[in-house]
Amino acid sequence: MEIIDWKQMLSRSCRLIEKWKYALIILLAGLLLLATGGSSGKPADPEKQEQGTETASAETFSLSEFEARLKDCLSRIEGIGEVELMLTLDSEGREVYASDIRQSAAASYENTISTVSNGSYGEEPIRVTTTSPEFRGAVVICQGAEDDRVRLAVTEAVGALCDLGADKITVIKMGQ
Repeated sequence: MEIIDWKQMLSRSCRLIEKWKYALIILLAGLLLLATGGSSGKPADPEKQEQGTETASAETFSLSEFEARLKDCLSRIEGIGEVELMLTLDSEGREVYASDIRQSAAASYENTISTVSNGSYGEEPIRVTTTSPEFRGAVVICQGAEDDRVRLAVTEAVGALCDLGADKITVIKMGQ
C-alpha cells in the first residue's frame, strides 16, 4: 500500500493553480453566467412575440414620415418652389427572425422565434434580415415643374431615394 504525502501533493496543487489561475477565473465566470442565465423570471412581452417568423415592420418604417423627409429634401432644389408629394407602396418592409422548428412525436411541428437577452432582463427576437419597402410610384407636384432642369433633378432625387425608374415618377406643375 502506498503512503500519500499530503504536503507534497498540496504543494503541487498550489503550483498548478498558480500556473492556470487566469484560465480558472475565466472558466468560473463563464459557469456563473450560465448558471444565472440573465432571466428575471418575468414572461416576455406578448406584443413582441409573433406567431410566424416574418412580421411587417410598421414600427420601423413610416410612409408619412418618409414622405415628409423627402418633401423637405425636394424643397431645397433650386427653382422648385412649393412641393406636394405622394408615394405608393407595392409592399412594406419585412423583418425575418431566426426560428427554431421542432418536430414532436405526433408528427406535428412547433415553431418558436429564437431570442437573445437584451441586457435589461428582457428578451428580443434575433433578426436575420430586414427588407426595405418597395415603392410602386411617385407623383410630385411643384411650382417649378415647367423647367426641364427642375423636373430632371426631382426625377433623379426621387428615383435615387425610392429606387424607382423615371417611368414610375411623374412631375407635374402646381396650379395657382
